[in-house]
Amino acid sequence: MEASGTTDVIIVGAGPVGLALACDLARRGVAVRIVDRVAAHQVGTRARGVRARTQEVFEDLGVLDRLAEHAEPPLPTRFYDADGNVVREAVMYDAPPVPGAPYPGSLMVGQQFTEAALRERLESFGTRVELGTELVDLAQDLDQVTATVRFEGRQEDIRARYLVGCDGGGSTARKLAGISFLGETWERQRMLFGNLGVDGLDDSAAHMWANGPGGMLTLSPMPNSGTWFFTAPLPEVDDLDPSAVSVETFAAIFKARVGLPGVRFRDPVYLSVYQVNVRMVDRYRDGRVLLAGDAAHVHTPAGGQGMNTGVQDAYNLGWKLAQVLRGAPEPLLDTYEEERLPIAEHVLASTTARGRHWSGTDTARVSERIIGTFQGKDPFSDVSQLSVTYRGSSLARDLDEATGIRAGDRAPDTHCTDPATGARVRLFDLFRGTHFTLLVFGYRPAPQVDDVQHCEVRTHRIANSGNALIDTTGEAHKRYGVDGDGLVLIRPDGYVALTAGAWDDHAVTDYFEHLGGS
Repeated sequence: MEASGTTDVIIVGAGPVGLALACDLARRGVAVRIVDRVAAHQVGTRARGVRARTQEVFEDLGVLDRLAEHAEPPLPTRFYDADGNVVREAVMYDAPPVPGAPYPGSLMVGQQFTEAALRERLESFGTRVELGTELVDLAQDLDQVTATVRFEGRQEDIRARYLVGCDGGGSTARKLAGISFLGETWERQRMLFGNLGVDGLDDSAAHMWANGPGGMLTLSPMPNSGTWFFTAPLPEVDDLDPSAVSVETFAAIFKARVGLPGVRFRDPVYLSVYQVNVRMVDRYRDGRVLLAGDAAHVHTPAGGQGMNTGVQDAYNLGWKLAQVLRGAPEPLLDTYEEERLPIAEHVLASTTARGRHWSGTDTARVSERIIGTFQGKDPFSDVSQLSVTYRGSSLARDLDEATGIRAGDRAPDTHCTDPATGARVRLFDLFRGTHFTLLVFGYRPAPQVDDVQHCEVRTHRIANSGNALIDTTGEAHKRYGVDGDGLVLIRPDGYVALTAGAWDDHAVTDYFEHLGGS
């Protein structure tokens, strides 16, 4: 046994969820160690749809520009019938832009690039991923958690204030914490995913064959990675060993399902067998052990919600962990489960319904359903995740009914004008960082914020004249539903904490005195 190490938070799992959490904590000055049992950083497209809300998070974390450099172009998708005829062609993932934001509604980026951008950002804070380091045991008491990790045949005890399991559906952290993972396995639904080279197929479009049993087979060119991304249903063969699948397996499936002559497959970058599971935890926390992402919830891939939901978990948890480590009341961490568990329940329900809705053998109907989903017409849920709300949370407080926006809602973006320079000022630029933001609409005196403990609050006044941000077009008042005076306190994760049309000098300090139920 090696000598023990200490840190504030140990994160198990260095995928997008663990890396996003590590970046958020590190920029707040929290000491973090992030470990992953894999020996080398993984490659391949895997989770590739970065939805609008996740782009907002990545912009705040300082990695969105790097991701945009690797975004795939919005190619059309061709849908084929059973005879190999193109029955429809449309641009997928063409979600409308976020109002007022300088990025598209959906960004298609291979997961290897997402992880690389997050690792680069994390390293700028002096923290690196510890590869080849596997969690093998944990213990906790009232003051700390001790994680036993194994690397290069040796073991080390790492003592931390908290441990967060971001280690996927088979989470070791979850199992060691004794947290249930309830749900079902869809035994008949296994998919082969991966990246490989393709010859003999037009690379100016993605291709989708929805006819025949077993679901859709897709091939999508990924120019930035020099490969094609594919999904294919595996045959219902009980003795098929997932570890034995190969490029020949995919070629055989393609020949049986599509039979298009002259197409050749080669040079697989990665191959993965995906067994559909619909499961989630009964709680997000056991003492000083918390879970995020697939460690807490898994579901069908329909709609591309997995990585995005996990990143939202991390973003909700990060500021709360940091506040508690600075001395905020411990019950603040209970609001993580309070707010995120209902979201996971909704995602599981919507992705299950969407997956069943997509299934079928009628190419025209299936293509219509899928196109509708990715063009913002999903009948089951908002795939952008912009409409996620924490209304009713113990952290959401409306002092009156004066504002249209409600506590728990996502704070929208827009622009005002700096009266001193005439420059446009973006609200998201004001929100960016680790602080709370207080927007004071109108000329009523701002409440006191100097005595707020553990939290930084930055105040900005928005009005139509004077020494304030000028709402030249009235868009800020409109988006926040303010007619006259208004007060909106915004959390570090971009959700509204407090609203009021009338307030006293202690409105904000009273809110923070009860933060976390104290």
